[in-house]
Amino acid sequence: MKNLVLTIISFLSCVNLFAQTNNTGFLFFFKIDSTYVMVDNNKGHGFTLEFKADTLFQIEDNRIVYDNRKLLQINVVPFSEIIPNPKKTTTIPKALEAFKKWELDYQQKMLKTKLKSGQEFYYRDNNKPFLIWWHKNPPEEKNNKFDYDEKEYDPETGTFVEVKTLNVTHMLCLNFSILAEKGVAFTIPVFEDENLKEEIEKLKRVANSVRVYGSGILDIDVLMSTKQSKEKYVFRDSLNFLELEVPDWFNVFKPIRYNLFWGAFPERHEVVNAMSMIWEYKSDTLSFSDFVNKGNSIPKEKRPNYRLIEESNSVLRYFYTSDNGWFFQQNVYLKGENVYCFINFTATRNTYDYNIGRFEEIIKKIKLR
Repeated sequence: MKNLVLTIISFLSCVNLFAQTNNTGFLFFFKIDSTYVMVDNNKGHGFTLEFKADTLFQIEDNRIVYDNRKLLQINVVPFSEIIPNPKKTTTIPKALEAFKKWELDYQQKMLKTKLKSGQEFYYRDNNKPFLIWWHKNPPEEKNNKFDYDEKEYDPETGTFVEVKTLNVTHMLCLNFSILAEKGVAFTIPVFEDENLKEEIEKLKRVANSVRVYGSGILDIDVLMSTKQSKEKYVFRDSLNFLELEVPDWFNVFKPIRYNLFWGAFPERHEVVNAMSMIWEYKSDTLSFSDFVNKGNSIPKEKRPNYRLIEESNSVLRYFYTSDNGWFFQQNVYLKGENVYCFINFTATRNTYDYNIGRFEEIIKKIKLR
């Protein structure tokens, strides 16, 4: 039987990565097959991403160790702390490059040496920019190296085995934006037995998995259930009068009231569109007309840019905008035998067309009894 070779990680600059900020978030991990799903469930800048790993555990200072040797750091930083003049209009790629410079300058100051770096932009779906960048680690000085000449006991073989030390050749980072307000850095080391180009390709797969959501908090139970079962999530009300097969692309938020279902659509141009659904049960004191008029302070016909889409005994659907024309919205009222349902879709004028087809898909999947 071959001796087990233990791997000791030799870190240099990665130890103090992001020591200049304390903007850490609530991170939640769960594993599906060989993939870990990471959830940052902070209200206002939430996102999820996925990466392949065999093992994972968290240590202090928002650091994560995966595959028993790789130190991963996730950090979320407001662009206002990075960009010299945050009031000046800039593009997302420029903001991501400013994030890189901000961190690289800090590392060079800490290490008191200039670091050779490189970068490339990766555009997912020809839309969302990701900046992948890296810097080469300087050679370790002799007095910085740890002495790992001792052998360690391997309980599986009952023998003492040699310890292998691997140096970190590069630090590799994936940067992306959260709703044009905050930057995220996903940072890992590259060891001497790894290929930098191959690790960059792995980060592109991580980028493909990123999902950004808006101001709500994800319902982690729903997320875990759909990922683990690999089946469609079907939402039902407590009396089973309302049913919705939720599409995979929809981010389900944790409800803040008993008769509310809501969530977010896929991100577009740093904007997340939202949908909410509220229902009430039919009674002798609540007609469909009463339900439609309930809480409406402005008659639908007087809403800006009002346009009737559909009207019947059981459906009312219309389009309107905000006073300044920036937000495009639809209100849909549905009548079932036992329940009334109200659905609102809100988008910006620049993202409405991108998600209106998805909203149509949801409306068609709603079943009322």
